[in-house]
Amino acid sequence: MDFLTALLQAYDTSTEQGLVDKQEGNNTILLPLYHTNMKSRGNDIIQIYLTKQGKLSQAEFLPEKEMTIFPVTSDSIARSGKNPPSHPLVDKISYIAAEDKDLHQLYLNEFNRWYQEVTDTKVKEFLTIIKQFVSKEYFLDEILDKLYGKENYTRNQLEVHYTEGKKSKKADLTKVFLTFAINDFSGYQTISVTNFVKLHENYIRYVEAQDSPRGICNISGEEQQLTTKHRGLLGNAKLVSVSNNKETYQGRFKNGTDIIQIGYKTSEKVHLMLKYLLENQNSRRWLGGQQYLVNWFSDDIANDSQFDISVPSIVPFPTNQSTKPKVVSLANKEVGRSFILGEQKFSKDANYYAAIIDKASNGRISLKFFRDLQASQLLRNLQKWQIRYSWERYSVQDEKIHPTTPSLWQFLQTAYGVERNGRLEVDNDNFKKDQFQKLVVSLIDGRLLPANISTALKANIRKRMNYEKTWLQIQFTTLAVFSHKNGEEQLPVLDRENTDRSYLYGRLLAVLDRTEGATYNRSEPDKQRVTNAQKFWTSYTNHPAKTMQTLIEKTKSYEKALRSANPGLLFKLNKEKQEIINILNDHYLNSADINKALDFHFIFGYYAETQFLFTKTESEEVENVNE
Repeated sequence: MDFLTALLQAYDTSTEQGLVDKQEGNNTILLPLYHTNMKSRGNDIIQIYLTKQGKLSQAEFLPEKEMTIFPVTSDSIARSGKNPPSHPLVDKISYIAAEDKDLHQLYLNEFNRWYQEVTDTKVKEFLTIIKQFVSKEYFLDEILDKLYGKENYTRNQLEVHYTEGKKSKKADLTKVFLTFAINDFSGYQTISVTNFVKLHENYIRYVEAQDSPRGICNISGEEQQLTTKHRGLLGNAKLVSVSNNKETYQGRFKNGTDIIQIGYKTSEKVHLMLKYLLENQNSRRWLGGQQYLVNWFSDDIANDSQFDISVPSIVPFPTNQSTKPKVVSLANKEVGRSFILGEQKFSKDANYYAAIIDKASNGRISLKFFRDLQASQLLRNLQKWQIRYSWERYSVQDEKIHPTTPSLWQFLQTAYGVERNGRLEVDNDNFKKDQFQKLVVSLIDGRLLPANISTALKANIRKRMNYEKTWLQIQFTTLAVFSHKNGEEQLPVLDRENTDRSYLYGRLLAVLDRTEGATYNRSEPDKQRVTNAQKFWTSYTNHPAKTMQTLIEKTKSYEKALRSANPGLLFKLNKEKQEIINILNDHYLNSADINKALDFHFIFGYYAETQFLFTKTESEEVENVNE
């Protein structure tokens, strides 16, 4: 299924499920056809409250972030030019007031065309009350009296000067919208343009009854009014547009509009559905710049499951390596479920849709990626991904270790991020968007992680000194990425039977690191000093045998300090060091590869040995010495 058809079907399904024009608190609203919405900035939308007799009872600026809904025409939704078309009901004061006669006449023409066609009694009454009020010669002054106080402002055309406290301020009404509500219109209920669903339905019927050129819509297959004008999304950028460059279609088509015929109704459904997905925080994810990932299920269009492929549920980074939590096997996890943050409200038989769109220019949106697959296949692909790329992480909340999959952002940041102010940042926005797109495609399609990510992590894990604050993130992501490399499963527990050269050198590096670090922790517990093992990290991973000798020499003074401060720990460290060196000598002493650069196995040896060194309490270590 193509992207436009998928959006069309999603809107039709939403209509059947009663999700269109469903207004519940601050939830995102899937707009009715031929309507738009506007979010208040606190000073750009005035709502007036009228009585059923047409008198003004109250006027106020809509609170910041509150939304208003109102009808539009195919011309007014993306209006531009010297005298741009008017909306039919709610509009800027410059249209509704009579100061600019040309704009005011445009408003009256559009309003009256609809008004004359209304037959529904309640809708007619609602519009009549508004019509009578805005027809008054001084209705704007009535509104301003309510807003600022009769003696507290002056007006020159649509420029208002008023005082607020001791401050003099100015307001430009040409940029302010005016919307309407009527008190006690339905019993004791106040009805506004925004929440009057019957008004919306009446306007839809009015638009679809217009005598406009009709034809077969190439997307829906229905006969509809045809249109070449489409809504803008992400500003005025359009999902469907005709190129101004004739060479893109000449020779195949006479006009650019001949490429595809789209019905006005279909266009509205497609664009309103995408608008909803972009505004609904559960169904869209910002990828940087003007690029977004949108996703939905055929039976959970609002994504109430809060399914998010970019951020699987995770637990915080460990804050204290000396904590001794109980290890939970990676095999115990319920794969695929961590991507669902709420209650699963889609079935495995549902279809899953994901798309990446980007604002290519001020006038055009490009579709970078689209997938349509069954939810059951998606979950299988997530399971593959989660099995391949998981590692343990300690949770402060429940003091346990949990198998965790890095988020797509973590893969990207640890591969290409530069540490600044304790965070990893990727500077090149276009590069970041392209890489994130590759990660999304790999995850959804069940492919392997892009090779460039793995290659970058192999390099970064050797640069310990580049990541003062974010080293644990680099280490965790690298361990997750290579935990099932080449079909070989790596475990977080120490494997004493593992004779891999890189793994052994990683273990030895952990012993030397801990030997020095233990003395720092005792004498200066509040300071995080850098050990020689960390300083020589890059040299060690490139030339392990040669650098090992240097580190062993530098560690001797710290062994002396531990001999008196913590002999039990020193015994344990020396025992581990000697065991590792003996295995290296047995297998690699005369090997030409003894000083060859280490591969990724070294970080697993380092991690497992570090975990082991923190396993027992120091009192238990002392008891081992006494025995």
